[in-house]
Amino acid sequence: MITITAVDPSAAAAHAAALAELHAACFPTPWSVSEIAKLLAMPGAFAGIAVFDGDPCGFHLSRSAGGEAEIVSIGAQLQARRRGVGGALLQNVFDVSRGSGATAVFVEVAADNVAAAALYRGAGFVQVGRRAGYYASDTGAQDALVLRADVPSVAE
Repeated sequence: MITITAVDPSAAAAHAAALAELHAACFPTPWSVSEIAKLLAMPGAFAGIAVFDGDPCGFHLSRSAGGEAEIVSIGAQLQARRRGVGGALLQNVFDVSRGSGATAVFVEVAADNVAAAALYRGAGFVQVGRRAGYYASDTGAQDALVLRADVPSVAE
C-alpha cells in the first residue's frame, strides 16, 4: 500500500534530511539538505513523502502561488518504480494544489526521460514549452519539456 506523508511546513527542516536522502537515491546530482530546507521555507512550498510497505521510497517538492503550482522535483527510488508511487505523488500534488486555489500544475522533464513523460501524460499533462539544453547528462545536454495540467476537480 502506498501512502503519502505530507511535510508540515512548520516542521519542514526536520524532514529536509529525509528528502535529501530520497533525492540522492533518485538523481545523479542530488540536492543538499540546506537547498531543500531553503525551498521548503519559501511561501507556498509543500512536499510529500511516499511510503510503500512501510519504507520511504519517493517524494515531491512543490510550490504554489498565484493560482498555479509547480513540481520542482519529484522522484521514486528505482525499486519503487512502476508500482504506482509516481501516480500517488502526482495525486498528492493535485490535491494540495487544489486546496491552495491553484488551477494548473507545471512540471519540467528531460526530453529523453520517456517513462516520466508517459506518467505525466497519463495524468493529463500536455507540453506547453521546451527549454533547449536545460539538463546536463552523460550523453550531452538534454532539452526540458515544460508540461502543464489542469488541476482536476474533486469529482473527476
